[in-house]
Amino acid sequence: MKRALMILLSIGVVSFAANAEATLITYDFNSLASGNYTEAAFNTNFLGVTFDNTGGSDFQIQTVSLDPDFSGQAVLNFPFNTAGNSTIATLSSLTDYVSVTIGDYDADADNLYLYAYDSFNTLVDSAFFYNPASSYAGNTLSVSTGSASIAWVEFYGVGVNNNSVYWDNFTFNDTASVPEPSTMLLLGSGLVGLGFVRRKFKG
Repeated sequence: MKRALMILLSIGVVSFAANAEATLITYDFNSLASGNYTEAAFNTNFLGVTFDNTGGSDFQIQTVSLDPDFSGQAVLNFPFNTAGNSTIATLSSLTDYVSVTIGDYDADADNLYLYAYDSFNTLVDSAFFYNPASSYAGNTLSVSTGSASIAWVEFYGVGVNNNSVYWDNFTFNDTASVPEPSTMLLLGSGLVGLGFVRRKFKG
C-alpha cells in the first residue's frame, strides 16, 4: 500500500512538472498618475523588471489614445527627442517571452525596434515594425525563445525626432515561480527510491 502511495505521489510530481505554466505579467501603467518620475521612483511600481532610460534619467507618464493597440496611460522617455535614447528592461529572472507596445502621433515616421539578449549579452531574438508618418496608433512587438533565456531587452523608435515614441503594455512570462522540470523529476525519482529502500530494509 505504501509502495503504491509513493509511486502515485511521484507520478503526481512528474505530472505537475509537465503541466506547470509560467504566469504572464503585463504592466499597462494605468495606475500611475500623469507626470515625471525619476528612474528610482518609477521602478518602485514594478516587480520582476527594472527599466532604464539610457538617454536620460526620467520617465514621463501621459494620457494617450493610440488605438487599437493601447490607450490610457503610456510612458515617454524624458527628455524625449534625444539621440540614442532607448529603454532597457532587465528581468529579475530569465524568461522566454517579452512584448511591448510602441506608438506615436503623426509627427514623423518611426522605425520601431525590440531586441532580446541573454545573460551573456548575446542577441537571441528581435522584432521590427515600420510606423509611417501618417500613423496615429501603436504596434505591439514581441520576442520569444524556446526556453527561458531572455535576460534583458532593449526597445526604441528611430525617426526624424529620434526616440520620441510612447510605450505601453510591457508583458513578460514570469518563469521564476515555475519549478524546473528537472528538479521535479529528481524529486519524484527520490521519492520512488526512498520507497524501495525502505521496503528493502523492512524485508
